[in-house]
Amino acid sequence: MRVEAKDLEEALIEASKSLDCSVIDLEYTIVQLPKKGFLGFGCRNIIIEVENKKKQVKKHSKNNFQISKIREKNSCEKVEEKKENIKNDKIENVKPKESYVVKEDKIFDSFHRESKDTRNIQNILDEIKIQLEKLLNSTCFDISLKELKMYNEESVFIHLDGEDAALLIGKEAHRYKAISYLLHSWINTRYNLLVRLEISHFLEDQIQGMQGYLQSIVEKIKIYGSGQTKPLDGVLIKIALERLRSEFPHKYVGIKQNNDQRFIVINDFLKKDE
Repeated sequence: MRVEAKDLEEALIEASKSLDCSVIDLEYTIVQLPKKGFLGFGCRNIIIEVENKKKQVKKHSKNNFQISKIREKNSCEKVEEKKENIKNDKIENVKPKESYVVKEDKIFDSFHRESKDTRNIQNILDEIKIQLEKLLNSTCFDISLKELKMYNEESVFIHLDGEDAALLIGKEAHRYKAISYLLHSWINTRYNLLVRLEISHFLEDQIQGMQGYLQSIVEKIKIYGSGQTKPLDGVLIKIALERLRSEFPHKYVGIKQNNDQRFIVINDFLKKDE
């Protein structure tokens, strides 16, 4: 609005009354400056154009809010349109369910039924050799890999020897058992193979001693029809199991465990009454 008064103060007071607001809320522009004149001649009033700042802010806020709402609505419409387009594209590109059916379980067979005959045995032996030599080099023992080969289809033969062979075997073969268990855990988990470990001539000597012991067990079983071995562990229980099963193919030959001890029992198969 335009206000005319004698001076600026009076003009602002008049504008505040007309706009029903405080003077500090007014924003004005001077259109005509006042002039006092001389002896009452040539004087003129001040003229200002004034408005309420708060109403202007509210007006702008309202406009901005409306614009924001319009933009938000347009954005939502665009998002929904994109979702609908993506959904339609997916529906168009989906193949019939039958196309995902695995024919004759070929993938399952190739992943879960890998035959040992199809594996590259030489690659497996090479991998074992590299890792085993790294392991031996990291120890404080003067020991090296002398021979590595397949003992049979199920087992790999590892021969270690060196100046510290006796130390590696340990008292009562405790280190031999430990490293044998370590190698078995690694190779069986990784390659599904058993381990036959020889350190110097330790395993050969154990086998010869076991053969003499098993001969006396075989003779007792032939006389009494049943029996059991002394507690055995490690590779010795495997050797005894193979020998006794070959000697008594028509008897039950199995491993029994009592606390931490394992031994082999041999007896007749129990038959149920018909």
